[in-house]
Amino acid sequence: MSRVPPERHSSERSLTTDELVACELTVQALWCFTRHIQQMVEDGQDPSMPERYGWRFLRAAASRLTTARAQETTQHVLMREAIMKTSGLAERLRTAQEALCESAG
Repeated sequence: MSRVPPERHSSERSLTTDELVACELTVQALWCFTRHIQQMVEDGQDPSMPERYGWRFLRAAASRLTTARAQETTQHVLMREAIMKTSGLAERLRTAQEALCESAG
C-alpha cells in the first residue's frame, strides 16, 4: 500500500507569516484609531487629529485595503476581501473619515 505524500503549497501561492502579521497589525491599528474617533463623537466632541492623520490618511488607508495592486497575488486579494468583509472596517473607516471631514470643515 503506497501513501500519497501531502500536497505542498508553492511559496508563490501562499502568504508569508510576515505578510499575515503586517495585515493583521494594520487592521487592528486602524480599528483602534477609528474607535478613538467614534468615542470622541459619542462623547460630544468634534474629533480632531493632526493633519497627517486626518481624513485623507483614512481615505488612503481605505484605498490600500480595498484596491488590488498589479503584482498582488490572488491570496492577497482574498485575504484583504475577507478581512474587510468580516471586520466591518470599511464602514468604520468611512464613518471616521466623514467625522473628521465635518470637524475640519
